[in-house]
Amino acid sequence: MLSKSTSQAIDQFQNTLKQLHTTLILVPFDSTDLKQTFQQAKVTFQTQIMGINESDFDPPVESKIQSYLTETHKQMRLLEMDLKFLQASHQSATFRTRLTQIQNRLDLLLSYGEAILKDV
Repeated sequence: MLSKSTSQAIDQFQNTLKQLHTTLILVPFDSTDLKQTFQQAKVTFQTQIMGINESDFDPPVESKIQSYLTETHKQMRLLEMDLKFLQASHQSATFRTRLTQIQNRLDLLLSYGEAILKDV
């Protein structure tokens, strides 16, 4: 079982990802707000979630949680690149493709957070 503070950190991370998803749906979206929301999610993940201590969960689920955290870290780095590519896209078709990729990546990240909370 996760500690209360770890569960709260994951909830906060999830809420920030949902906010990011909502920001992307708005047309036109505010790129400054997008950057700030992503940075907030990144800081929350790096400072509060990546530092999850092995004592925060039961040994039977330890490897599973570590796998989710590793994959979340990878997806966050890819999301950061996707956001940069989105902002650099000039053609509407490219923009829509990038936007869809980002939304799919956010859905994946949200599912990882839900899985961590459910499995522990």
